[in-house]
Amino acid sequence: MLNNFPLTAKYDPRWIAENALGENALCQTEFLARHLPLGAGMRILDLGCGKATSSIFLAREFEVEVWAVDQTVSPSENFQRAMMLDPAARVFPLRCDARSLPFPDAFFDAVIGIDSFHYFATDERYLGYLTAFIKPRGYIGIVDIGFTRDIPSASQAPEYLQPEFAEHWSYVHTLAWWRDHWEKTGLVDVQCAELLPQSDALLREYVRDRPPAQAEDSIMRASRSDIDGLISLFCVVARKL
Repeated sequence: MLNNFPLTAKYDPRWIAENALGENALCQTEFLARHLPLGAGMRILDLGCGKATSSIFLAREFEVEVWAVDQTVSPSENFQRAMMLDPAARVFPLRCDARSLPFPDAFFDAVIGIDSFHYFATDERYLGYLTAFIKPRGYIGIVDIGFTRDIPSASQAPEYLQPEFAEHWSYVHTLAWWRDHWEKTGLVDVQCAELLPQSDALLREYVRDRPPAQAEDSIMRASRSDIDGLISLFCVVARKL
């Protein structure tokens, strides 16, 4: 699979797996980066960055400056992780809520989210809040977990999702839902909306290569039972109007 991700292939697979909080973050970030006009010195906000591997990757590969924001992971640990891999990488970790960001208006050239937006960005008002931090004609791009068909209610969900539907799956949506969610605001122009061709492989790899110390999560449990391609990774990229 890494033949499709030549930048990711340069990184130690053990480092990627040990710092993973979901499917391979570097593959997802590399896919997303193909749809963003990244250039040296640009300011990027990485929202819900987890252990900041996506931030480190962007800073190293594209010479951008990345503010790595997560509500739960220690910024000190993320800073040490970045410095150990590349002391020259310009990664600035912060611990804060995605709904209470401490940045000035029009500060970022782009905002990204890897496997994170479904946790905090489904509120219809959130895009209006977030775009204030993006420069005019700047970008917002995400790769996230989604469904390939609508699940209107818990009773209509597959049996393997029902026990955890309210807690983990009720806020997961389709690619079309996300596109409409953004477009209807009139704030952005959606330029890319597609499923990742490597989605199945990334999900299988996540389940198969889970380090022993990493707790099993809802995606791992569901992916084993998903035989009809309901769960998938998608990418949406939009430009601020």
